[in-house]
Amino acid sequence: MKHIKRFTFAILVILSVSCSSDDDNSGSQNENNITVGASVYEMKTAIVEPASIGHYVYLSVSNKTEAEITAAINGTTINNVDLFTARINALDLTPNRTYNLSEISSLEFIVDGDFIGADFENGVSQFYLGDGTSDLRVVDGSITVTDYAVEAISLSFSFTRADGKDITGSFEGAFLYLTSDDE
Repeated sequence: MKHIKRFTFAILVILSVSCSSDDDNSGSQNENNITVGASVYEMKTAIVEPASIGHYVYLSVSNKTEAEITAAINGTTINNVDLFTARINALDLTPNRTYNLSEISSLEFIVDGDFIGADFENGVSQFYLGDGTSDLRVVDGSITVTDYAVEAISLSFSFTRADGKDITGSFEGAFLYLTSDDE
């Protein structure tokens, strides 16, 4: 799990350095959030990294802006970070496509974490995809990409945890895109 967190932060670092400061990552006027039971978490930035090696596309959504991520790169500790990550078994995302759990090899949502140095630390797991008997395991659900174009992404997801708690989320707006040329 720590490897995924470090990888996700590395993606955010590279994206922040490679994208211009005039990117609008605020999303549209639609609600961009993740709901776990009765708790709602606002999301501000989506990140997509298509496969350069291997057969996975990485999708992340965070409650932090590009400016906050840049501050973290410059050594500022960033607190209260909510970070959703998914590794989808595809070379890139496809518009009007639903990815079921069998097509998702990694999935996790951690809230109230901290970026300290280059590590994502602390935080409270809300759900994850994996084996075991934890009530936090996702047992059913999918991610649907409605639109995926150069300037915007629109996606939603719905999952059920082992304890029966429903999870929903959506994001619509601009996103950061990382290719192997950006590294």
